[in-house]
Amino acid sequence: MVGFGLVLPTLVALSVGIVEFSLLMMEYQRASDATRRGARMASMAKPVADVVGFGRGSVSSCTASGGVVSCDGQEPATPQVFNDVLADMQEILPNLQADNVEIVYQDSGLGDPTTPGGVIPVVTVRLVNLPHTFVAAGAVPGIPATITYPPFATNQMGTGLGMTEGGGGGGCGCGCH
Repeated sequence: MVGFGLVLPTLVALSVGIVEFSLLMMEYQRASDATRRGARMASMAKPVADVVGFGRGSVSSCTASGGVVSCDGQEPATPQVFNDVLADMQEILPNLQADNVEIVYQDSGLGDPTTPGGVIPVVTVRLVNLPHTFVAAGAVPGIPATITYPPFATNQMGTGLGMTEGGGGGGCGCGCH
């Protein structure tokens, strides 16, 4: 009985640690999957950012704060796309918030801004400041109740942005939904 009483706390601590680590890794994998899904969706949809004048070397970053979407501090062209990407990501990672998502459109160097196919951007979806709350381990002295995951990022080639300089347009070119 005495031996069991000495070993039991160690076994319970080990079991709780294994469960906590498993939950941490499962959520890490889900965050990674959600980032990939968000990048795929964002690359196929109309750009969130206003892409009029998007050309060589252009970069536009879209985020949400307090439920309001903005792109480089400007009004986005299609804020609903940001919300659709977020909702699609939340199917995999339900605790994901809009404040944790960033969508970046960056010139890939491919395409011509003056032709109907237009500039082809690299679309990057990032998850930042994503917290993980421990179920039981946070109650142990010396272990924080929550941790923040490192940023996740996934790149995907987008569809052409159409004629963005000199030729009118500004929206999606050929093949955009």
